[in-house]
Order: sequence, then structure tokens, then C-alpha cells
Amino acid sequence: MPATQYHADRAIGHSGIVKMLKSPAHLREYLDHPHTPTPAMAFGTAVHTFVLEQERFADEFVVAEKFDRRTKEGKEAAARFEEANQGKALITSEEMDALNRVRSAVHSHLGAAKLLRQGDAELSAFWTDANTGLSCKCRPDWFNGEAIVDLKTCVDASNGGFSRSIANFGYDIQAAFYVDGIRAVTGMELPFLFIAVEKEAPHAVAVYRADQEVIEVGRKKYRAALQLLKWCQESGSWPAYQPGGEIELISLPRWAANAEAFELDAA
Repeated sequence: MPATQYHADRAIGHSGIVKMLKSPAHLREYLDHPHTPTPAMAFGTAVHTFVLEQERFADEFVVAEKFDRRTKEGKEAAARFEEANQGKALITSEEMDALNRVRSAVHSHLGAAKLLRQGDAELSAFWTDANTGLSCKCRPDWFNGEAIVDLKTCVDASNGGFSRSIANFGYDIQAAFYVDGIRAVTGMELPFLFIAVEKEAPHAVAVYRADQEVIEVGRKKYRAALQLLKWCQESGSWPAYQPGGEIELISLPRWAANAEAFELDAA
């Protein structure tokens, strides 16, 4: 299934669940007004395609060429380039170099290479959640019948660094949602594995299997989000942070209060 068709389907996916956990209003905005991908998101998509579906890369991406648009020849060459590459995402030559290094790094990691030796990229799965009746979907980066594999670009692929990314970006929610979704569709109970690759050279790679705590915590979060989504759909209400218009007391976060105390002690 083409990515555009998958994303056009109104079933709830991992990204929507993360938005819902911020607030129903944020999910409603996400659904009604899809945002243009940021440069970081666009590069992440390029990484996924180049590493996992290299045969499709030339159909979707092209290295931007430089033209002297001050001249007639330059303008004509630019026009030919744009016509020949309509609909493709532009990347820089520097980004293309980085993509080659990232792909080499991933396939040089024995564990990652073994996971990617056989399987399929970007398969789409759809199911109905048994508890809420909501339509759900997921699109694993890689599926080989033995594991669900997700390729993540990150700043820090070390164990401590990537565990923080799991918490900060809701990857625990994704892991649980995909594990449960694939079980609902196939009947198979499969592990969820991350291939983490750093964006900056030397593009260090690490592979991690989500442990049971990651799955259980993520499952509680996504189940709460689905219950809230069902309520929003039935009530027609999509509140933000204070659904009743409350006025709350606010305090400094603990780290800020501790830092202030430390400075006073030091003085």
C-alpha cells in the first residue's frame, strides 16, 4: 500500500495516539490540518527509504542540482530539472553522502544486518480494537515474521541515550501498539526491536529489544488514549489541557527549584 493511501485512512495510528496523549485538541488539529514535514522528518523518511527500500529511493528523492538562474541557459536547465523530477523530494549532496554512510553503518552492524536479511518494508496492518471498537492501523518499518523492526535516527544511540528517546518521543507507545496490532492481525506474538542510528558521523548503530516494562507501560498509555478518543468521538468534544476551564496553581518544576537552591547555597 502506498504511504499516501495509508496515511489517508482515518484509522488511528501511533502518531495520532501520541497527539491524543498531549490533548484531544492536538489530535483534532493533527487530523484536520496535516503539517508539512520538518527538514529533520524529511531526512528521517529519506533514511528509511534508502536503507530499507533502496529500489524505491530514485522514484521518490533526487539530489538537488545548482543552476545559475541569472542566465537563460541556467533558467532552462532548472526548468528541465524541475519538470523531470516533479513530485520528488529534494535532498542535498551532503545529505546523500550521509545517507550512504548511514546505510553502510546499519548493514555493518551484525545484529541489524541479520534482522534485515529477509522481510518486507512498510507493510500496512489494520484492525478493530476489541475494547473500544475503534479502527486502528500500523505500518512497521520492517517485518520478517520473527520480529517487528523499527529504524530510528537519533542523536544518541547508546543504551542510556536511546532509553531517554523512548520515553521522550513515545516509542514505548509505538512498541506496544504495534505488538498488539500485529497480534490482532496475524495471531503472532512478536518482539519489537529498534535499530537506532545516530544522525551525525560516525553514525553509530545499536539494536535494542523492547523489554516487557516498555511494552506494558506503552500499552497502558495507548489504551488510555483509545478510551479518550472514543469519548471524544461520542461527545463531539475535543478539549485541550483544561476541559472544564479550570484555573490551576502552577509551580516551578523540581529541577528548577533545586537549581535555585544550589545557587543560593553556593553564594
